[in-house]
Amino acid sequence: MNQGQAEHVAVVGGGLVGSLISVILSLSGYRVTLYESRADIRQSGESAGRSINLALSERGRNALRLAGLEYEIVDGAIPMYGRMVHSYTGKGSIVPYGKGNQCILSIDRRRLNETL
Repeated sequence: MNQGQAEHVAVVGGGLVGSLISVILSLSGYRVTLYESRADIRQSGESAGRSINLALSERGRNALRLAGLEYEIVDGAIPMYGRMVHSYTGKGSIVPYGKGNQCILSIDRRRLNETL
């Protein structure tokens, strides 16, 4: 960056990744302009047809940690330790997401979007 003057960055797309990188760049001292064609989700009652929950892995938590938002987002999250897989005969078995007590977290997608 230029000394004494923040570099300006334009981010196109205000979805999860665009919003998150905008926060991280801003915290790093950049001036950020975010461009998004959809209405502000915080002002709208619509969820744009997306699912209600989102599975958050350790990589996602690391990104939220960089933005200083990890604990705010994971508060109230539901741990998921594995998924149910069904064979062609219909028999179900659980496939773990990790080892031991490792899990991914189910978080509210809209809350994540609104926070970012």
